[in-house]
Amino acid sequence: MSIDRLKSSFLLPRAFCPGILLLLAACAGSKNSPPLPIQVIDWTPAGPHALQGSTRLTPGSHLVSSSEGQPCLLIENQSGVSFDLAGAELRGAAPGEDLDALTGIGILVRNCQDVTIKGGSLGGWKTCILVEDSSGVVLEDLSFDGWHGMRLLSSSVAEDEADWLSPYENDQGQWQEHYGAAISLTSTTQSIIRRCRGRHGQNGILFSAVEGASVYDNDFSFMSGWGLALWRSSKNTITRNLFDFCVRGHSHGTYWSGQYSAGILLIESSCENVVAFNSATHGGAGVFLHGGSDLAHGLARDRGAIAKGCDNNVFWGNDLRHAVVNCFEENFCTGNLIVQSRLSGSHQHGVWGDYSSSLAVVGNEIHDTRGIGVSIDHGQDCVVADNDLARNDLALKLSWEEDPKMVDGPLGDQRDTASRDHWIGLNRFRSNDQDLLLRKSSGIVFANNDFEGDGEDLNLEQVSAALDETLNQATVRAWLQGTDGELPRGSLSETSLIPHDGRQPELLRRVLKMQTPVLLGSQVIIAEERGVEYGGLESIVMGSFGPWDFPSGEERPPQRRPGGLLADASFDCRWFSWSEAESDPRGRLEVWRALAETPLAQATCLGLVSPYGNAAETTKGTATRAAVGLDHFGLIAHARVQTQGGKYLLRVTSDDGVRVMIDGKLAYEDWTWHATRTGEAVLDLSPGVHDLVLEYFQIDGTLALIVELEAMF
Repeated sequence: MSIDRLKSSFLLPRAFCPGILLLLAACAGSKNSPPLPIQVIDWTPAGPHALQGSTRLTPGSHLVSSSEGQPCLLIENQSGVSFDLAGAELRGAAPGEDLDALTGIGILVRNCQDVTIKGGSLGGWKTCILVEDSSGVVLEDLSFDGWHGMRLLSSSVAEDEADWLSPYENDQGQWQEHYGAAISLTSTTQSIIRRCRGRHGQNGILFSAVEGASVYDNDFSFMSGWGLALWRSSKNTITRNLFDFCVRGHSHGTYWSGQYSAGILLIESSCENVVAFNSATHGGAGVFLHGGSDLAHGLARDRGAIAKGCDNNVFWGNDLRHAVVNCFEENFCTGNLIVQSRLSGSHQHGVWGDYSSSLAVVGNEIHDTRGIGVSIDHGQDCVVADNDLARNDLALKLSWEEDPKMVDGPLGDQRDTASRDHWIGLNRFRSNDQDLLLRKSSGIVFANNDFEGDGEDLNLEQVSAALDETLNQATVRAWLQGTDGELPRGSLSETSLIPHDGRQPELLRRVLKMQTPVLLGSQVIIAEERGVEYGGLESIVMGSFGPWDFPSGEERPPQRRPGGLLADASFDCRWFSWSEAESDPRGRLEVWRALAETPLAQATCLGLVSPYGNAAETTKGTATRAAVGLDHFGLIAHARVQTQGGKYLLRVTSDDGVRVMIDGKLAYEDWTWHATRTGEAVLDLSPGVHDLVLEYFQIDGTLALIVELEAMF
């Protein structure tokens, strides 16, 4: 049996047929008559310019602005009209303006039916096109360049927690208000977005309460947030789009976090969507689904409603390779299918199903994952079948973990949270460091997998043959055996197996009966087939407002050298170990300081750009890290810095505690256990040489330290 024979009964919505071509000075006559000569529009009056009837914008470049809270152009209560921008550029700010300074709305479509906007270029606003309470709106052949984006505070050597996005609240339009987009649709039905392209912005397309839309042949790559994001949006068709390099929070070799960026995002009851043959490579996540607060925190139950996750979506044939975090991730969802997709090269997971039920992972390529190929935690009735799992740190994990907040909270009141009844069959496990990790799971079936092990690297602890307590571990090992008698590498603990009875589970049979979706659009998806060579995670380079669009020929964004006046300062550094019981710096500071007299390592470093002095990937930094370890260490460093006098900004990024003293006086302190964050202090320094002492402690988890001093002019 081959997944290539998968067939589907899913039929995508028929393409909506636009009516009249959209036109900006009024046109007279019948709908088939040519437009009258274009009038020059006076953009200076305050308030929106309302469009009536089909209109065309004069070709050329138009730099306009909207008053506070008002759009530049308003299309309201219109039906069957069009607005044509062919040959024109409409902007709210000049090209090159900082993205975090852009405000306002370019075009607002409200309470309209069968309106088309086509051709031309837009940019220079927080949101270029906003559509509200409308149906049958068509946006086609539009180009977007430069709209709102948050300035990234993370540097190449440390992450700043202020850069994390907040995707979990949007019922009051928070996405639109806080982040903006090239295109934003709210409360719309049967819309079409096709052949649109955008660069230099944070979010490409935002959907809030959108149903029945068709999105195809678009390219919103190199965003610093989301290529396409859906909130309470269902029954949409998303095919043959490019959402590559939608990423933030990455510095190759230093940190990988994603900060909730994603090529495609689905949040809060976004159900029954078809997402097929899209490219969303090199994202924070390729595809990220989250069931939302209605389910996870019981908000729907509290208002007497039945909570849904982002359920019963079909993900077919997508290229989600090289995700900073996870190629495909879902939380608190049921009934989703991920089929025949490329899910290789991520830093954490190829597929992560957290509190997932009836998830089908079928016929996918999952290679070279630095973490786990497929991980299903607290899941039920899932199928992992006919996947190629090769060269992963760990190929497959099924587990139940202690999680009182969810298991004993509102989620556990509404849904089963056990790890049980998964079917694992027909997979190829090749050259993984470990093939399996099963913990606290029950009713697991293994059927006709291919392994490479001989059983020597298989550890079984408290593993039983379900349904018959008289059967021993030899029986369990026999049930695990692959097609040629091979056994997996890995471990099973507190887990029960049941034998394969020769039948396929109903979920797999349903997938096998499916036909490949009928696709809208014609865009080539696979990068190599487009003649593009992206590389792996190392090809992600971040600038001030997002990832570098290197295929376009843009110049590489300058990487700010951390440190300022301290970049070349010589720090005499001593690292030492401490314990929470005997020398915790938060309670026994002098005991902790005394440990520096017997250091684990010491060195002179130019600047402090990591907890190991120089960047951790340098030879000196690597040696220090090897000697010091990853947790419960301290650093005391001394330096001398010369200033011209005046006001200076001291900026410190830390994870965990840090204290800076200048000339014996406290200049900055965050002496706590905390996530990575940046703080600042304004100093008034006299001309001359100043003594600087830095103290730092790391407890566990992530770690960061950058100390910078800059003159204020």
